[in-house]
Amino acid sequence: MVHDQTTDDLALIQQITQGNQQALTELYARYARPVFNLALYVLQNRVLAEEIMQDVFLLIWQSPHKWSPEKGRLSSWMMSVARHMAIDRLRHEKVRTSDHTESFDELAEHLGVKTVSVLAEDTALLRSLMQRLPKEQRDVLLLTYFRGLTAAEIAERLQIPTGTIKSRLRLSLEKLRDWWHEAINERL
Repeated sequence: MVHDQTTDDLALIQQITQGNQQALTELYARYARPVFNLALYVLQNRVLAEEIMQDVFLLIWQSPHKWSPEKGRLSSWMMSVARHMAIDRLRHEKVRTSDHTESFDELAEHLGVKTVSVLAEDTALLRSLMQRLPKEQRDVLLLTYFRGLTAAEIAERLQIPTGTIKSRLRLSLEKLRDWWHEAINERL
């Protein structure tokens, strides 16, 4: 069955190469939902996920030669492309906020801060507290909250076990939470 699916996908790609829009429509009907769902999982935003899904199919329409059976199943390749596009988009969206306010808001929420938005003063405090963390813990925290990477992606990037990443993240959040509450109590 997998062989038949690969054969069907190859035939559709060959037809797309020749400009057959019906082949693209069939490919879209077959794979749009899983591509969208993956993008939605990464981005947590329906509009951006729809854009990624459209971009994947536009890429296939414009450059069908980018996939070949030697690279594996078309569905796996498409999901990989969608995932990379979604992560790139996520990074772009996070970088667009110049002071990373949304990332600081999310981090503050994990620390138990009950504000709608972290104020500039709180952001400065949080930055200074983050500098107190050991570099290994700070790096994991930054990659998680400011780059949007998963524990598995960080583990791969840093070449250390996923469990170590999770432990460092947990420890860094615990330390920040304690330091945050100490600093806030000193203000009062």
